[in-house]
Amino acid sequence: MHEDDVDLCDGELVVDGEEEDINFVDDGSKLDAETQRFDRIVGALEEVLLDEEFEELRESFCRENCQHFEDSDENKLIYTDIFSKYTSLVESTIDQRLKQAVPGFSMQEFMGLLESHKDSLMSDVFDLLLSLADFEAFKEVMLSYKRDLADGPGFAINCTPLRLHTEEQEDGEARPDLDLSLQISPIGGSGPKAGAGLR
Repeated sequence: MHEDDVDLCDGELVVDGEEEDINFVDDGSKLDAETQRFDRIVGALEEVLLDEEFEELRESFCRENCQHFEDSDENKLIYTDIFSKYTSLVESTIDQRLKQAVPGFSMQEFMGLLESHKDSLMSDVFDLLLSLADFEAFKEVMLSYKRDLADGPGFAINCTPLRLHTEEQEDGEARPDLDLSLQISPIGGSGPKAGAGLR
């Protein structure tokens, strides 16, 4: 081996016969204080955006208000009011949760950090933040919730009680009549005709 060659083996750095441990994890200690703070805020923000409680809050709001939306190019005045309430709900929830997670957090400071670090922000987080403030994206989400509530689940399983035939068969055993016990039919369909081909 040439004297300038480096041999990596089992997580140890071997240079000229001397072994040194390798630290593969960047703990961020070499970053400036502003970048460390920005990274901490973004990490806390990701946790908020991916939190089930936050998602349930958004979904609940959408289910409660989606009936006001119609799939047309014309936007009603009520859409603006609902979007304003939604934006306020999302922003206040994010602000409150970030204040709990990051000591001394202020949204104004974060907006300044966001501007100076926009190139280092992961695109999916940035896209999600933009979508929370985009009216057209919001309207499409509301229409999607409205369609889901109108359509309901795609199928239903209807069960009827089994009829047991107790008269003696040729082999002497009683058996249930399984042919009429289970029918699958679309919701909105009624009775055996809707699911006749799916027995």
